Amino acid sequence: MDRPAVSNATLKQRQNESRSVTCFLPSLEKRALRHFSAIKVQLPSLEIRVSTVQLRVATLKKREAACYLCRSTTNLRKSDMPPSGIMHKPLSDALQKIEQTLASKRKARSQQTQMAFDENGQTVDDAVQSDVEQVLKIIQLPLWENQVRGLPNPLARSALFSVARQNEPRQHLKERPITSVKGVEIFYTGEELRQDDEDVFLNLVHLARSQPLGHEVSFTAYSMLKSMGWPTSSPSYERLRLCILRLTANAVEIRFDAGSGKRGYGGTLVQEFTFKDETDRQWKVRLNPKLITLFGADAYTQLDWRQRLKLRSPLAKWLHGFYFTHREPFGYKVETLKGLCGSSAQQLYHFRNGLKKALDLLVEQGFLKSWKIDPMTDVVTVVRATRTSLLPQLGA
Repeated sequence: MDRPAVSNATLKQRQNESRSVTCFLPSLEKRALRHFSAIKVQLPSLEIRVSTVQLRVATLKKREAACYLCRSTTNLRKSDMPPSGIMHKPLSDALQKIEQTLASKRKARSQQTQMAFDENGQTVDDAVQSDVEQVLKIIQLPLWENQVRGLPNPLARSALFSVARQNEPRQHLKERPITSVKGVEIFYTGEELRQDDEDVFLNLVHLARSQPLGHEVSFTAYSMLKSMGWPTSSPSYERLRLCILRLTANAVEIRFDAGSGKRGYGGTLVQEFTFKDETDRQWKVRLNPKLITLFGADAYTQLDWRQRLKLRSPLAKWLHGFYFTHREPFGYKVETLKGLCGSSAQQLYHFRNGLKKALDLLVEQGFLKSWKIDPMTDVVTVVRATRTSLLPQLGA
């Protein structure tokens, strides 16, 4: 069968179309090569980000698992449990969102021909970058057990929380140097802090440890009073309010030597708070995320909270915290201890008598084995109970 004749005009049109396609192919090939080059450049960076996030996710999951295991395996009395009004914001929701984002990005990466490009030929991965930055910014305190409290060593080894009694007038200090051990410098502005303020601070930090530092910590005033062994009376509610107010309305500058070098913190001990003065008296407190500087592995001590609750003497509480930060306590003169604890005793022999009574209390509670004051040098030496003898108390 003969093919139909093709006119010259048609032949000429087809030749022009063929030339246009031939001219367009090199341009298309260049654009494709540029896009795939951009993919090769982006992939290593994206893989590094994915690996970083996966490592961070695994670390945070381990910490949450450790916290859960601690809460579920420790046999505690009801009075030792955290306050019932706590409202935590767990990290699981954020981690699940990040994992979903990473999974979708990995799927998109496997289908390279469907990846989106901007005008410069770069991949659009702003979502992953934002999630990575969010995870890396999470700051959280160490997850110690429920029957202990985290106490920064610089605070325990100074007179920042003094041993003056509750009924004594409080001083208003302005950039006052606080007596402390060698290697620690503290300057304080605000109303004088005492051992009851330290009780509240230790409990607030304890509640904040199970969520990112800087998030709100919620509790009821009743639960806070019960956890500290205070009466649930109107004066105690007012005492709690004043303690939180003092911890907020101050400025403290701390410099101290740590195993990894010199460190420092400047700011308030409590950043802000809100409360509802109703029947439940709900409180919300926020701590400064920069406080993490005081809780490095070599900068804080896990204090036996049950022992501290049994000590009603402010001096006994201070000595308990002070010697808890020393694995092998060495001798201090009575006069030195008087300055370090911020005692207001006018005469040294008055302080010495109170010191003897406080040391006897620590022996009764099983924290110290023995103590003595050298009559010639006036140096106080103590012998702490061994770690094995303290473990049954911590795990009871």
